[in-house]
Amino acid sequence: MAFREASLETKAAPARVWRVWSDVNTWPEWNPDMKESRLNGPLKLGVTGMINTKSGGKHDVVVTQFEDGKSFELESTAMPMTKMAIRATITPTASGTRIAQGFEARGLLAPVVAPMMAGTILGTFNSVLQGLAKKAESGV
Repeated sequence: MAFREASLETKAAPARVWRVWSDVNTWPEWNPDMKESRLNGPLKLGVTGMINTKSGGKHDVVVTQFEDGKSFELESTAMPMTKMAIRATITPTASGTRIAQGFEARGLLAPVVAPMMAGTILGTFNSVLQGLAKKAESGV
């Protein structure tokens, strides 16, 4: 399967966006879909945690990709025989930062699950990215 993503540009500097986005424990402050989120340590490869979203419920997560200041990926079990990966990417631009959030279904049922969940998942990404941009631009 391939990642499907939403993106937007913000005038906030990449380092500022990274500080906000990489602080998983504060996501509910600016992410309108997030009820609760936590990592059991700093954001880095292999660390585990939990997210609880309004649209998808509560899931244990593990960081499966990490590039400091640029990107990270959280993977969770969406349903039996299927994992869901959420990737966050930060790319510097001439006027600020391009922020992107994508998802990919993985596993035996991925070809069935991905098309079924795509609309729901992508539907939340625009408001998540807008909340991130607003928080990063506020400098708070």
